Amino acid sequence: MYITEIELMKQKLEAAHKGNESELIKAIITDDMNSSVKKEMLEGEKYYCCQHDVLQKNFSVKHFSETYQTPEGKQEERMKLLSNPNRSNHHVVCPFHHVLVEQKVSYLVAKEPSILVKGESDAYTQKYEKQLSELADEKLNGVLYEWIVGTSNKGVEYVHVYYDKNGKLQYCVVPAEELIVFYDSVNKREIEQVIRYYYFNVVENGKEQAVKKVEWWTKNDVTYYIEKSDGSYEKEQKAKTGHWTIIKENTKEIEKEQHGWGRVPFIALRNNSKELSDLKMIKGLIDAYDLICSEGTNSLLDLVDLYWVIAGYGGETASAIAKKLQVNRAVQISDSSGKVETKQVHLPIEGRIQWLKLLRKDIFHFGMGVDTDSENLGNAPSGVSLKFQYAMFNLKINGIVPEIKKSLKELFWFLLEDCNRKNDTDYDVNRIDIKLNLNSITDDMEMVNIITASKGIVSEKTLLAQHPFVQDVNSEIQAVWQEKERVINYDTDEQTGQTRNHESTAVSTKNDGVES
Repeated sequence: MYITEIELMKQKLEAAHKGNESELIKAIITDDMNSSVKKEMLEGEKYYCCQHDVLQKNFSVKHFSETYQTPEGKQEERMKLLSNPNRSNHHVVCPFHHVLVEQKVSYLVAKEPSILVKGESDAYTQKYEKQLSELADEKLNGVLYEWIVGTSNKGVEYVHVYYDKNGKLQYCVVPAEELIVFYDSVNKREIEQVIRYYYFNVVENGKEQAVKKVEWWTKNDVTYYIEKSDGSYEKEQKAKTGHWTIIKENTKEIEKEQHGWGRVPFIALRNNSKELSDLKMIKGLIDAYDLICSEGTNSLLDLVDLYWVIAGYGGETASAIAKKLQVNRAVQISDSSGKVETKQVHLPIEGRIQWLKLLRKDIFHFGMGVDTDSENLGNAPSGVSLKFQYAMFNLKINGIVPEIKKSLKELFWFLLEDCNRKNDTDYDVNRIDIKLNLNSITDDMEMVNIITASKGIVSEKTLLAQHPFVQDVNSEIQAVWQEKERVINYDTDEQTGQTRNHESTAVSTKNDGVES
């Protein structure tokens, strides 16, 4: 006997709020919104959209130390702010996180995944695979793209399965920052309940305002709440319903049956076992890179190449002297002791460049990505060399691939349950095999040679999935079979035609002989 996470949380909050349901929901949502986990999720989204911390820094304001004397006669240091309105305040944002996420996602979903049926090919398997190909449409790949982007930014992202107003099964990505997910205490991957909170716009008294809505999902039903103007929560008219409703029209009345999935219709995709975002490991490095680039840019903008030092020349302002130097390229000095000198300011650019190179290298290393500007990628490397250069990147990919397969299988459980219920079929989700057709950077000629040498040893499906020209394995298999059928039909027709010509010649000869 054990107590679940949600039950424990409820007991603690109910004790604090004396069983007040509205206060309970308010406390849960407030704690979640202020949690460090949700702040990191929002931070990952910000950096993906190039909203870096450097944008909040004011480079025209600097801290400096000042020594002052206390009334007791002691010398102490204190920090002061110096604001210089003439100082450049340019911000340089270097979107490393966005690039690394796009690189990862493009590698994973540039090609549509292959959804195949395990076992021998028979009539049932062919029918099953046809149904799967209809379910694994373009929408699936689009949702998968958004799903992986979200989990890369936040550490975890969710897909919600639901029925639309027309009774068609739909699924979409729901932002993880909108969800409070409670897992089973024993099976940490089994979702017990989900609280979703989000804002939607309503018009009241001619004014548009945002209203918070709350949905509390269990394995068989969902309860809807809405936030009132005083901050409390109340149930909507249809407070608790099933996951979907079946309407039966009888002669006398319309009967509505509430149904549930038996599981919470939210599917998690984890970035890794600890649900860490891709930004977590490299944020400090990116911030340092942005800061150095911004400081360097502002310094270059504020500095002039030459300073003029003029002695023994009076009677005019510095601006007047500068104008004469620009126009005449010379000034006349009356004082015999006067002189004109130039001073040039040199910035430590080389040191900054070297430091930026090291930061860039660390960002791609710890971000487990591939630096396409690296000198090592410009020399047409072999397949073995490419594998070595992609070693860290492949480690990151290999870590998330099992999570994607597991999440997709959960999604197909819902899709097949809907299909079985509507079509009276018995498709088993455990029989499907999901293969991600990775958009790997390889030596195409080397890969083709390997595929050719593997014929007769490895199945045609597996070989086609590895071929660099194949995007969709199922479609390619169909196209190959259609081409073979056309060739067979053409050969048959050609042979038949030849036979018919021979027969007609023989008959003609015989007839000629008889008549003669």
